[in-house]
Amino acid sequence: MRKTLSLSLLIILSGSLAAQTANTRIDKTARTIFEGQPATLRLAPHLTTTIRLPEPVNSVIVGDSSLFQAEYSPNEPLLVFAKPITATAAESNLVISTTHGRQFVLSLKSVGSSAADATSVVDLFVNCRAAGIFFIDETYPSALISETLDLANTAVPNLGNDSADFNSAGADPFQLDDLVSRQRQQPLRNLYGDGIRVGIGQVLEHGSRLIVSFSVVNAGSETIELVPPQVQLAGQTKSGMLRRTRWNTVQQLPVDVFRISDRRLKPRGRVDGAVVFERPTIKQSTEGLFLQIADSAAVDQPTLAPISFRAPNLNGDKP
Repeated sequence: MRKTLSLSLLIILSGSLAAQTANTRIDKTARTIFEGQPATLRLAPHLTTTIRLPEPVNSVIVGDSSLFQAEYSPNEPLLVFAKPITATAAESNLVISTTHGRQFVLSLKSVGSSAADATSVVDLFVNCRAAGIFFIDETYPSALISETLDLANTAVPNLGNDSADFNSAGADPFQLDDLVSRQRQQPLRNLYGDGIRVGIGQVLEHGSRLIVSFSVVNAGSETIELVPPQVQLAGQTKSGMLRRTRWNTVQQLPVDVFRISDRRLKPRGRVDGAVVFERPTIKQSTEGLFLQIADSAAVDQPTLAPISFRAPNLNGDKP
């Protein structure tokens, strides 16, 4: 009797493990992601993904804690452990901040436990590394912005030299330098946001990429520290009896390179920058491109500034 019972349990356990293996395939190679380049991590129920950071972790924020769990321990300050806590397919985001002010923005996607996800691959180990592109240190203190926040008459510090290679994005550093230099002299009256105010400047096309200049104004009373700029493709719809606007799709686009005049922004101060990213080939009519700028102390409250999907032509009109 005992032999029959043991044999039955062995068959049940073997079938359960075989079913789980059929649903997901484990990626045995470690993935590497870089700071400032949002990436998607593939997770699965009953499996824990280990994320290794280049320096000790300061904070971990999960977009929806009812779908995913992310933890770290002072005993293992370089590791973050993430896993889904629902058996169904789910998506959310994860923001990891380090003690040295680096931020890693990740998109979490659980393949679920359904048979339809039989070809899904799960990331078990992810290695995060510092980006090769850094903020440029300025040589002069930030100038003050007038009470009206009109950037037309604002002096901006000179940009320092940067030896980063921008050729990988199809834009040489002199082009970005010129773009940022022109941006700091342009008046921007259409600013988005409250505490962090963002204005979009010139939009250029370089093949399949967009090169966008921008300015950031600190309208608050405290010094802030900016995280690397990000770009989102997001859609809005109106629903319900009150026709309230809701976000229904959000996709983070990888940023190839960026340049900004300073990382720290004093009260009433201004910085200028430029960002290069791959433009999506298509989008829905309800979707738009947005530049996302956030303070490292409040990454869950970013400012979104809309970017034109197509660069204006020489006459200033959209093609």
